[in-house]
Amino acid sequence: MAQEVEDTARRWGAAPRREAPPADDDPSRRTPPAVAEKARWRRRMRAAWRELSPAALGAISAAICRRLRTLLEQAAQGATARAGAGGPPWGDLGGLPREVRGLMLYAPMPTEVDVSPLLEWARRRGIAVLLPWIEPAGGRMEARRVGSWDELVPAPGRMGPWRLRQPSDDAPRWVPGPDTVVVVPGLAFDRQGWRLGRGGGYYDRFLARCPAAWRVAVAPARMVVDRLPRDPHDRRMDLIVTEDGVHGPWWGIR
Repeated sequence: MAQEVEDTARRWGAAPRREAPPADDDPSRRTPPAVAEKARWRRRMRAAWRELSPAALGAISAAICRRLRTLLEQAAQGATARAGAGGPPWGDLGGLPREVRGLMLYAPMPTEVDVSPLLEWARRRGIAVLLPWIEPAGGRMEARRVGSWDELVPAPGRMGPWRLRQPSDDAPRWVPGPDTVVVVPGLAFDRQGWRLGRGGGYYDRFLARCPAAWRVAVAPARMVVDRLPRDPHDRRMDLIVTEDGVHGPWWGIR
């Protein structure tokens, strides 16, 4: 862990994060080759997820949760003074915030990293736990605050587009800012920080509306590939956490 954080620190650049220029989110405006290439990648990566047994994914998820907890705890302890001992220089160099007030998780599907243990961990530290609230009719996603998994209800439309559970309609809204870390699932990510989602565009639109929030992807190491196709509206991650290590951070267009 210490060596990987030192390697991460060497890759830091001085340039601030910059948001990508506005792009049209209408899928009909994409070029046919981009649509076809993403469809091929989704088929390939769905098959890769299915190859993971529940036991294997459970072990991977537990390792990712431990690694993410460690990163957040080290960031909170503060930065440069700990760099020589393996702590990340975040805070002083503009990385994850030293004081995280909000942690956005998600209700995991069977083919996603299980981040559910992080809810209780965050709650014990006084960090607001947020979950996605989806309105399929408008293609909209918001962050809503919850206190436990028991507060979730079936998402609209046959338990949501992917049979999801989500916060109730009256759960408090939260607008993620620079003190919020958004944990992002995906079918795959590449080594430049780009994400391949399931095709709904919810996270891309949501992250575009919350440019100051920190984007931390979680995925099995085998789901991180050299390069993925992307559209102008796709949003880049700040970090990718796997069971084997941490990819990033990436500066520039996100």
